[in-house]
Amino acid sequence: MDLFVYIISDTDGVGMARLAYNTMEKFEVEYKEKTFTNVKTKDNLSSIFDVVKEDIGSKIIFNSLNDPEHNKFLNELSKNEDILTIDYTSYSLNKISKFLGLEPMNGLADDDYKIVHHYKRLDALDFAIKYDDGRDFKGLKYCDICIIGVSRSSKTPLSVYLASIGYKVINVPILLESRVPRELFEIDSKKIFGLTLDKYRLQKIRQERLKSINLSSDSNYSDLDRIEKEIAYANELMEDLDCQIIDVTYKSIEEISEYIISSIENVN
Repeated sequence: MDLFVYIISDTDGVGMARLAYNTMEKFEVEYKEKTFTNVKTKDNLSSIFDVVKEDIGSKIIFNSLNDPEHNKFLNELSKNEDILTIDYTSYSLNKISKFLGLEPMNGLADDDYKIVHHYKRLDALDFAIKYDDGRDFKGLKYCDICIIGVSRSSKTPLSVYLASIGYKVINVPILLESRVPRELFEIDSKKIFGLTLDKYRLQKIRQERLKSINLSSDSNYSDLDRIEKEIAYANELMEDLDCQIIDVTYKSIEEISEYIISSIENVN
């Protein structure tokens, strides 16, 4: 009987795809793989499941769906069809071994937690890149951490660093000309961290940035009066959100991350 392995993700599913590949490599078995990424709705899932049902054989679904409702929906569909579903919270080499009726080539000595955490970091990085700099605000309700701040306040490097540890991070720019997304006021304020910094330091950072891309350092982007207004507006917004505000003027990414992680862990 044929064996089918499906990877279903609402991002690019990099971590889950690698976890599936390395897991199946542990078994001496041939299988056919199908990948479905950037899955957004239950209708998308239903359509994918119609494809899954057409295949004849044993089936394992590896999924990294951030929406708990989508995850539950997929599990219910799979249960009715006797399909094994695996996500980061339910991963078990022993469970897969029993489903396949096969022993892994090197036995069951693998530490499931370490395996999962490694690939979860990859998906967290995928998440951070997808939702970087306000590209898509839909990620706000699925994030572990939301970082907000004006341009060049270290949002992106901080997001990537936290993601490399395994946190799902979204960052949202605060701009004078634009309103922040309403979704920002709908999530737990304890997840939100506002970055602020000294206006002279920010001006210098922006001037250096403009030089690096061969633009005049006298632009509106590095104008001190404008920077003052941006910082004042951002700080006012942060107070309205009742989020934690971090002065990052002379702090390293590691220091800021340590503070954020400590705050998150204390809440949980």
